[in-house]
Amino acid sequence: MKTIKLAVLGVVVALATIVTVLTSPAFAEGERFDASLLGGVQGLIENDTALPDNFVNIPIAASLAYRATALFAIEGELAWLVPVSNTVTMSSGSQDLKSPDVLTYQANVRAQLPVGSTAWSPYLTVGAGAMTFLSATDADNYPQLESSETAFAINFGLGAGIPLTESLSLRADFREFVAFPQDDAVGLSDGTEADPIWMPRGTFGLTYRF
Repeated sequence: MKTIKLAVLGVVVALATIVTVLTSPAFAEGERFDASLLGGVQGLIENDTALPDNFVNIPIAASLAYRATALFAIEGELAWLVPVSNTVTMSSGSQDLKSPDVLTYQANVRAQLPVGSTAWSPYLTVGAGAMTFLSATDADNYPQLESSETAFAINFGLGAGIPLTESLSLRADFREFVAFPQDDAVGLSDGTEADPIWMPRGTFGLTYRF
C-alpha cells in the first residue's frame, strides 16, 4: 500500500508539472525539439516475489522532447530492455538465466538546471507510463511468461548534455524505474502479492536538436 501511495504521488507531481508547463505563456512561443538515442546497462532488483536480485540487461532507448521553455521540456521515451544471460543464485543453485524482454513507454517532464554554463546542461526528470514484460517460454527464461504482462511504472533521475556542435550533444542519463505488477500477475507475483520491481538504469548516447 505504501508503494502504491508513493507511485500515485509521483504521478500527481508529474502531471501537475506538465500542466504548469503546458499552460505557461512560453509554451505557445515554440521552441526546439530534440531526439535522443541511448544505450547502456539496466538492473532488475528488489523483487522477492518474481526476480532474482542480480539481473543486468542492456537498454536501448529512443526519445523525443519538446522544449517548452528554456528550463522545461516534455519528453516521451520508448525503450527496449534486451535480456542478457546472467549467472543467478536460485534455490536449486547457480544457473545461467535471462529475464523476459521488456518494453518501456514513459512520458516525462525534464527540468534543465540553470548552471550558467554552456559547457554542459544538467537536468532532473520525472515521469510515468508502463512496462510490458513480453512472453518468454525458453528454458533459460526466468520468470517464464506464457503471455505478456503490462504494469504501471514510474521513473525519476538526472542527466546532462555536453554540446558537440550547435545541434548535436553527448547525453548521459541515470534513472530509477519502478514497475508495479498486479498482485495476480502470472510470473511477476506469488499469486496474492507482487513486489515493486526496481530497475536502476544508466545510459549514454547522442541528442540531436532540430
